[in-house]
Amino acid sequence: MIDPPVWNDTQLDADCVKAVAAFSKERLDEPSGDYLKAFDEYLGHIEKFLTSTANLKDLNHETALDVLSDPRLLDVFRYLAGPPISIDDLKVLADARSLVRSNLQKNSDQVERLLGVVREVLDIRRFVWIAEEREPTEAERSAAVLASAALMAVSRTQTRRRNIGKKAIERSTR
Repeated sequence: MIDPPVWNDTQLDADCVKAVAAFSKERLDEPSGDYLKAFDEYLGHIEKFLTSTANLKDLNHETALDVLSDPRLLDVFRYLAGPPISIDDLKVLADARSLVRSNLQKNSDQVERLLGVVREVLDIRRFVWIAEEREPTEAERSAAVLASAALMAVSRTQTRRRNIGKKAIERSTR
Protein backbone atom coordinates (compact mmCIF):
# COMPACT_ATOMS: atom_id res chain seq x y z
CA MET A 1 0.00 0.00 0.00
CA ILE A 2 1.22 3.49 -0.85
CA ASP A 3 1.29 6.03 1.94
CA PRO A 4 -0.84 9.11 1.26
CA PRO A 5 1.04 12.36 0.65
CA VAL A 6 1.69 14.65 3.58
CA TRP A 7 2.21 18.38 3.11
CA ASN A 8 3.97 20.74 5.44
CA ASP A 9 2.74 24.28 6.17
CA THR A 10 5.12 25.83 3.63
CA GLN A 11 3.84 23.55 0.84
CA LEU A 12 0.21 24.22 1.80
CA ASP A 13 0.80 27.98 1.83
CA ALA A 14 2.49 27.84 -1.59
CA ASP A 15 -0.34 25.73 -3.04
CA CYS A 16 -2.90 28.12 -1.55
CA VAL A 17 -1.20 31.08 -3.25
CA LYS A 18 -1.21 29.19 -6.57
CA ALA A 19 -4.89 28.27 -6.18
CA VAL A 20 -5.91 31.87 -5.43
CA ALA A 21 -3.90 33.12 -8.41
CA ALA A 22 -5.49 30.50 -10.70
CA PHE A 23 -8.97 31.37 -9.43
CA SER A 24 -8.37 35.10 -9.88
CA LYS A 25 -7.08 34.61 -13.41
CA GLU A 26 -10.05 32.41 -14.29
CA ARG A 27 -12.63 34.89 -12.97
CA LEU A 28 -10.97 37.98 -14.41
CA ASP A 29 -10.42 36.34 -17.81
CA GLU A 30 -14.00 35.11 -17.92
CA PRO A 31 -15.79 36.74 -20.82
CA SER A 32 -18.58 39.07 -19.74
CA GLY A 33 -20.15 38.21 -23.09
CA ASP A 34 -21.66 35.04 -21.63
CA TYR A 35 -23.67 37.03 -19.11
CA LEU A 36 -24.62 39.72 -21.63
CA LYS A 37 -25.70 37.13 -24.21
CA ALA A 38 -27.87 35.36 -21.61
CA PHE A 39 -29.27 38.71 -20.45
CA ASP A 40 -30.30 39.70 -23.98
CA GLU A 41 -31.78 36.27 -24.65
CA TYR A 42 -33.87 36.33 -21.47
CA LEU A 43 -34.93 39.90 -22.12
CA GLY A 44 -36.66 38.69 -25.29
CA HIS A 45 -38.29 35.71 -23.56
CA ILE A 46 -39.62 37.86 -20.73
CA GLU A 47 -41.02 40.42 -23.17
CA LYS A 48 -42.74 37.61 -25.09
CA PHE A 49 -44.12 36.14 -21.88
CA LEU A 50 -45.51 39.44 -20.60
CA THR A 51 -46.98 40.29 -23.99
CA SER A 52 -48.65 36.87 -24.34
CA THR A 53 -50.15 37.10 -20.85
CA ALA A 54 -51.16 40.80 -20.97
CA ASN A 55 -48.55 41.64 -18.33
CA LEU A 56 -49.55 38.57 -16.26
CA LYS A 57 -53.19 39.65 -16.04
CA ASP A 58 -54.21 36.90 -18.50
CA LEU A 59 -52.05 34.16 -17.03
CA ASN A 60 -54.76 31.53 -17.11
CA HIS A 61 -55.32 27.91 -18.08
CA GLU A 62 -55.17 28.60 -21.82
CA THR A 63 -52.04 30.75 -21.78
CA ALA A 64 -50.43 28.41 -19.24
CA LEU A 65 -50.53 25.51 -21.70
CA ASP A 66 -48.55 27.57 -24.22
CA VAL A 67 -46.13 28.81 -21.57
CA LEU A 68 -45.52 25.43 -19.96
CA SER A 69 -44.88 23.72 -23.30
CA ASP A 70 -42.15 26.18 -24.34
CA PRO A 71 -38.95 25.58 -22.33
CA ARG A 72 -37.90 29.23 -22.63
CA LEU A 73 -41.24 30.51 -21.37
CA LEU A 74 -41.35 27.83 -18.69
CA ASP A 75 -38.09 29.31 -17.37
CA VAL A 76 -39.70 32.74 -17.25
CA PHE A 77 -42.73 31.22 -15.49
CA ARG A 78 -40.48 29.73 -12.80
CA TYR A 79 -38.67 33.05 -12.38
CA LEU A 80 -41.89 34.94 -11.67
CA ALA A 81 -41.49 33.63 -8.14
CA GLY A 82 -39.39 35.34 -5.54
CA PRO A 83 -37.10 33.50 -5.19
CA PRO A 84 -37.32 31.47 -8.42
CA ILE A 85 -38.60 27.89 -8.30
CA SER A 86 -36.76 24.96 -9.84
CA ILE A 87 -38.69 22.69 -12.18
CA ASP A 88 -38.49 19.84 -9.67
CA ASP A 89 -39.76 22.04 -6.83
CA LEU A 90 -42.57 23.36 -9.02
CA LYS A 91 -43.69 19.82 -9.84
CA VAL A 92 -43.67 18.80 -6.17
CA LEU A 93 -45.44 21.94 -4.95
CA ALA A 94 -48.14 21.59 -7.62
CA ASP A 95 -48.33 17.79 -7.38
CA ALA A 96 -47.64 17.63 -11.12
CA ARG A 97 -45.84 14.56 -12.37
CA SER A 98 -45.15 15.95 -15.80
CA LEU A 99 -45.07 19.32 -17.54
CA VAL A 100 -45.54 17.79 -21.00
CA ARG A 101 -48.31 19.58 -22.87
CA SER A 102 -50.26 16.42 -23.76
CA ASN A 103 -50.37 15.40 -20.09
CA LEU A 104 -51.38 18.90 -18.97
CA GLN A 105 -54.16 19.03 -21.57
CA LYS A 106 -55.63 15.88 -20.05
CA ASN A 107 -55.38 17.19 -16.50
CA SER A 108 -56.65 20.75 -16.10
CA ASP A 109 -56.37 20.46 -12.32
CA GLN A 110 -52.60 20.14 -12.67
CA VAL A 111 -52.44 23.33 -14.74
CA GLU A 112 -54.50 25.17 -12.14
CA ARG A 113 -52.23 23.90 -9.36
CA LEU A 114 -49.13 25.05 -11.28
CA LEU A 115 -50.67 28.48 -11.77
CA GLY A 116 -51.69 28.55 -8.12
CA VAL A 117 -48.17 27.85 -6.92
CA VAL A 118 -46.66 30.63 -9.00
CA ARG A 119 -49.40 33.08 -8.04
CA GLU A 120 -48.81 32.28 -4.36
CA VAL A 121 -45.06 32.95 -4.54
CA LEU A 122 -45.13 35.70 -7.17
CA ASP A 123 -42.43 38.31 -6.56
CA ILE A 124 -44.63 41.29 -5.73
CA ARG A 125 -41.63 43.63 -5.65
CA ARG A 126 -41.01 43.01 -9.37
CA PHE A 127 -44.67 42.63 -10.32
CA VAL A 128 -46.26 45.16 -7.98
CA TRP A 129 -49.16 45.84 -10.35
CA ILE A 130 -50.48 42.31 -9.88
CA ALA A 131 -50.64 42.71 -6.10
CA GLU A 132 -52.37 46.07 -6.59
CA GLU A 133 -54.71 44.65 -9.27
CA ARG A 134 -53.98 47.25 -11.93
CA GLU A 135 -52.06 47.75 -15.15
CA PRO A 136 -48.32 48.32 -14.82
CA THR A 137 -46.79 51.68 -15.54
CA GLU A 138 -44.22 51.70 -18.32
CA ALA A 139 -41.47 52.16 -15.71
CA GLU A 140 -42.75 49.23 -13.59
CA ARG A 141 -42.95 46.91 -16.55
CA SER A 142 -39.51 47.91 -17.78
CA ALA A 143 -38.01 47.47 -14.31
CA ALA A 144 -39.63 44.02 -13.98
CA VAL A 145 -38.29 42.95 -17.38
CA LEU A 146 -34.75 44.17 -16.62
CA ALA A 147 -34.69 42.70 -13.10
CA SER A 148 -36.01 39.35 -14.33
CA ALA A 149 -33.51 39.20 -17.21
CA ALA A 150 -30.65 40.00 -14.82
CA LEU A 151 -31.83 37.37 -12.34
CA MET A 152 -32.07 34.70 -15.02
CA ALA A 153 -28.75 35.64 -16.65
CA VAL A 154 -26.93 35.56 -13.31
CA SER A 155 -28.37 32.14 -12.57
CA ARG A 156 -27.30 30.78 -15.95
CA THR A 157 -23.81 32.27 -15.58
CA GLN A 158 -23.39 30.81 -12.10
CA THR A 159 -24.56 27.38 -13.27
CA ARG A 160 -22.09 27.53 -16.15
CA ARG A 161 -19.28 28.47 -13.74
CA ARG A 162 -20.11 25.55 -11.46
CA ASN A 163 -20.17 23.11 -14.36
CA ILE A 164 -16.86 24.36 -15.75
CA GLY A 165 -15.30 24.23 -12.27
CA LYS A 166 -16.62 20.73 -11.67
CA LYS A 167 -15.19 19.50 -14.96
CA ALA A 168 -11.83 21.14 -14.27
CA ILE A 169 -11.61 19.48 -10.85
CA GLU A 170 -12.55 16.12 -12.33
CA ARG A 171 -9.85 16.49 -15.01
CA SER A 172 -7.18 17.50 -12.51
CA THR A 173 -8.16 14.64 -10.20
CA ARG A 174 -7.74 12.12 -13.00
